[in-house]
Amino acid sequence: MKKLLLASLLVLSASLLFAQKADQMIGVSALQFARGGAIIASPVDAPSMIYNPAAIGALGFNKVGFDMGLGVVNPPRKITSAIGTPKEQTTESGANSYLGMGNGVIIKVSDKLVLGMAAGGVSGLGTDFPSTTLPDNPKTPFPENVSIVTKKGLLKITPTLAYKISDNFIIGLSLQIGNQSLALKSPAFILPQSERWGFGGSVGLIYKATPKLQFGLSYTSKLNVAEYEFNGTSLLPPAGGEGVYTMDMDSPQQVAFGVSFAPNERLLIEGDFKWINQSDVMNEIDLVSPTGYVIPLKFGWDDQMVYALGAQFKVNKCVKLLSGWSYGATPIVPENVNNNLGSIAVVEHHISLGIQKSWNENLSSTFSYTRGLHNEVQSATVPGNKIEAEFNMFYFELSFRM
Repeated sequence: MKKLLLASLLVLSASLLFAQKADQMIGVSALQFARGGAIIASPVDAPSMIYNPAAIGALGFNKVGFDMGLGVVNPPRKITSAIGTPKEQTTESGANSYLGMGNGVIIKVSDKLVLGMAAGGVSGLGTDFPSTTLPDNPKTPFPENVSIVTKKGLLKITPTLAYKISDNFIIGLSLQIGNQSLALKSPAFILPQSERWGFGGSVGLIYKATPKLQFGLSYTSKLNVAEYEFNGTSLLPPAGGEGVYTMDMDSPQQVAFGVSFAPNERLLIEGDFKWINQSDVMNEIDLVSPTGYVIPLKFGWDDQMVYALGAQFKVNKCVKLLSGWSYGATPIVPENVNNNLGSIAVVEHHISLGIQKSWNENLSSTFSYTRGLHNEVQSATVPGNKIEAEFNMFYFELSFRM
């Protein structure tokens, strides 16, 4: 039991709060969430370029457009742990309110060339579990009954260009610039917040096969984030106490494909699927202590397939109703629950509703609500251990076209 507790705490010390599809948001704006993230073939706003750079060539505008979105997230999370005691202990995170954002601007240079830039929080949030989360075990060299606090956030900035090869075919390219922050506090060690920049790229296309049928495809490379250096400390004897700890944590590559169908002028339906290469970046991460001692953080995440279905219905010339659903199986399997205590990468089903109001020919606003249905994963190796989560998200967006 002592070895199991130590191994679990080593990984728990780097367990982060992940939102939506593991650590990847299904969108960054009210319109994207309202469609359940199904926007690859028929994009909805300028920030859609984050997921398909060809998007900005498919939006209807004459000269310039911009979108500004702001959201509030309420994600209740719980840890139930039986490690170190025969009695189960369930603890709720104290951090349950966060802001989200997604903004973008697009400029039509010519009838064929469109430039744009978007910025959005594509993953992250945090946890704040009190000192009662785990009981103390006198057989270990450090106290377990201390607070567990984590914070992770990834902001992406995407300078983008899209080119219309023809009226039916658009290609796009984006430079993916990321600023990722990370902070960890656990019984095993404390790593204060550190930020690093990362770089990658994205390519996408949109093809209009018929007036009613449209396809979209995009590839986003792995975001190579610079190695973290934390001026931290640890109570684990091999780690060496106070000093510089290093860790490499990147953002995964993705492939997305979408099909949209508009049977008439009032209704549009889209279905997307996305492959996220989580196993490449979240299988095992090495945390290196000041003494050179390597602590392997064996998260054991699987790759993900995410499925999304979105629809919008034009009630009249001023009002649209939107809805969406998405599903992505959690990358955490029961055998790895003990290595992911504190993570909320377990929400699988999302349902969304939204309404868009056009105030005039240039300005519109959108409000959306997304519900992440409750889900839990129980440990297959330690009875009583489980992680569970759900969330509510409210988003508002202003869109301007001219």
